[in-house]
Amino acid sequence: MALTEYRRKRDFTRTPEPAGVEVGPRVSPKLSFVIQKHAARRLHYDFRLELDGVLKSWAVPKGPSTDPAEKRLAVHTEDHPLEYGGFEGVIPERNYGAGASMIWDRGSWTPLDPDPWAAYAKGALKFKLNGQKLHGKWALVRMGGRHAGRDKENWLLIKERDAASVPGSGDAIVADNPRSAATGRTIEEIAADRDRIWGPNGEERPECPTEAQQHQPLVDPAGIAGAEKARMPADPRPLLASIAAQPPDGPDWLHEIKYDGYRLLAQVQDGDVRLTTRNDLDWTGKFPALAGRFADLAVETALIDGELVYLKADGTSDFNRLQEAIANERTDGLVFYAIDLLYVEGWDLRDAALEDRKAALAALVPAAADGILRYSDHQIGRGPDFFRYACAYRRHRFKAP
Repeated sequence: MALTEYRRKRDFTRTPEPAGVEVGPRVSPKLSFVIQKHAARRLHYDFRLELDGVLKSWAVPKGPSTDPAEKRLAVHTEDHPLEYGGFEGVIPERNYGAGASMIWDRGSWTPLDPDPWAAYAKGALKFKLNGQKLHGKWALVRMGGRHAGRDKENWLLIKERDAASVPGSGDAIVADNPRSAATGRTIEEIAADRDRIWGPNGEERPECPTEAQQHQPLVDPAGIAGAEKARMPADPRPLLASIAAQPPDGPDWLHEIKYDGYRLLAQVQDGDVRLTTRNDLDWTGKFPALAGRFADLAVETALIDGELVYLKADGTSDFNRLQEAIANERTDGLVFYAIDLLYVEGWDLRDAALEDRKAALAALVPAAADGILRYSDHQIGRGPDFFRYACAYRRHRFKAP
């Protein structure tokens, strides 16, 4: 049985991990993948690819790198159940793998070999990732000779050269993206929260809430410094950036990705949604799927700022294709990146610190692997490094052939 070793190592009466169910292989052009940052005895990243109805797993001590020159050691471990792809929480002490586990990245992968099962057995698996943080072509190569490993197989995780690779980036992809792709939390916050447990059949369920917790809103704006009790702004405008001669440095600055798309404001009021441009044009009718997603948020009133983009396979935005999609009324596949929360539940947040506004936003729009509505993460401090990384990425993508 594929999960025999996984189950042998765990007592599911003592660990919140899912026991999983046996499923057969599925034939699909896109299979799931997940990378879990695991603060066990030693911090590492668990790289998992769906294949044969399970998650084939490798422990990557340093985590992935988008630099093709960085060949990262990946130690093959036991197969995990598909349900494990949604596990984020804390494995208690005196259990196998004790420590906090974060969903660092997730999405789909596409085999580049006509027979991925044969390629995996051969020890040379090539594939394409479409996640929140990782994109493009990758390879897993089994090592031989004295590097093969004794008790467990040693492989190498390698980023192939393509538009999504960033030569010279080292560990930047993990250093600059410390938050969960599922909840926006850090590994330290997950360890402190201990808020997720799993039922006997692998389903996720919350801990039994108290009566007060059942009625507690996702966001408490009264506790945000600078928030003011007020009505929804009658003529809302996004908060725009200003030009600077050089990127600011220090921990007081927050740095974000600039998407190449259309800036939109989403006004949510008692289930009604209005999507407007920065010039107050009503574009709600152009994006019915996006409006429906905002209507489903667990909030009565909110004003959310963001950018509507067309995402290419390598994770970059394409303005020309965005215009084509809107002109052809094919907008369900577009993506709205939520970048700021200006108003929520009767409180104006525009005078609050951006970091506090984004923390509240992450509670309403947690990061997700896919879908039309996503949270846009950020980097605190290291402004010059962030800027250099962005410039290096742009030069690599747009260099002359």
